[in-house]
This record gives sequence, structure tokens and C-alpha cells, in this order.
Amino acid sequence: MGLLDCDGLLSLLDAAQRKHDVVANNLANLNTPGYRTRRVRFARRLEDVMDRTGKLKPGARLETELWSPMFRDVAADGNDVKLEREIVQLNKNSVRMRVYLAAVRSRIQRLRSAIEGR
Repeated sequence: MGLLDCDGLLSLLDAAQRKHDVVANNLANLNTPGYRTRRVRFARRLEDVMDRTGKLKPGARLETELWSPMFRDVAADGNDVKLEREIVQLNKNSVRMRVYLAAVRSRIQRLRSAIEGR
């Protein structure tokens, strides 16, 4: 199953939650002079944390890191947060979270069926 196994799904949900928090922080600083937009990305390549079958290596986590992209449209006060750009990021991340949660729900339903013998 690869990233859709339990550990993989938990890691993806953790990363999506962190992305949501960072976008919310960007929005909260929309009018803060000098504030620079932050983003979340994976700290390591997926190949570094996955085995040959596509599963996470034992004990491996999809770690994230913060970074600041260099946008050209910086306001006179040094702030580069744009409401439209952040709303797009929020919506993209919301879709990802829904997909991950649907996968968790599916796994739980399959486990429940197996336990109940259906």
C-alpha cells in the first residue's frame, strides 16, 4: 500500500495539519510589516524514507520543514503575503486532507469488516 498504510497516512495527515497551521499563520500576518510568507515542504525526499515496496521504512516519518519562498510581489512595507495566494494554498491543502481522511476511513471500514467476518 505504500504511503496509504497506517504510518504513511498518519505522516501525511501530520504534514497536512502543519501546512494548514502555516497558512493560517500567514493569513494572520497579512498586514504585518516585514512578514514573509512561509511554506511547508518535506524535509527529505520520499525515496529516503521508503523501502523498495513503497512502504515507509520502520521508524521513518515524513518530516516537514518551514521555508520562505521568494515572491517578487513584495509590498512597500516588506510583507509578501497575498490573500488570494493563501486561500488557494488553504483550499489545496483541504482537498489533500479530505483524501487522506477518506483513505483512513476506508482502512477502518476494511478492518471492521474483517473483524466482523463480512
